[in-house]
Amino acid sequence: MNNGGEPECFEEALASEEKKQWLDAMQDEMKSLHDNHTYDLVKLPKGKRALETRWIFKVKQDSNSTLPRYKARLVVKGFKQKKGVDFNEIFSPVVKMPSIRTVLSLAATLDLEVEQMDVKTTFLHGKLEEEIYMKQPDGFLIEGKEDYVCRLRKSLYGLNQAPRQWYKKFESFIYEQGYKKTISDHCLC
Repeated sequence: MNNGGEPECFEEALASEEKKQWLDAMQDEMKSLHDNHTYDLVKLPKGKRALETRWIFKVKQDSNSTLPRYKARLVVKGFKQKKGVDFNEIFSPVVKMPSIRTVLSLAATLDLEVEQMDVKTTFLHGKLEEEIYMKQPDGFLIEGKEDYVCRLRKSLYGLNQAPRQWYKKFESFIYEQGYKKTISDHCLC
């Protein structure tokens, strides 16, 4: 366990006093992956390799609740990816600080309200262009298909290209709404 009382791995989660909460959190994560059609279960093709995964566990405390929330994220060990094999391009633009200052200054001057949005499963929406396989997650091996792997259709946390694929998905949505990029900052519409 780490300093926050959070398990460091799947086995620790199963051995902890909060086993039920961690199992529920992992079930929620797997449901999200299935609902988003993140992967297909397939036989590993010859000449391909499957990336390993790991579970990341966090206890979140909401400011308006006394009960903690148990979160589990399935993460691909993307540090084992190889450029040209598992990914090509990873660049994703980041908003410039002067743009943030300008927007906040305008909001303050014009007495506007600023809204912030958090996407729960941010990196799970970007479609992958590469053929990437990962091993089935600990605790979720499909009976009778233990030798199968997951062919990723969409990005997953830990992949080198995950931020880029999320940005491309978000960018296409913004364009569909009629927005255009500014010349000075490609993250500002």
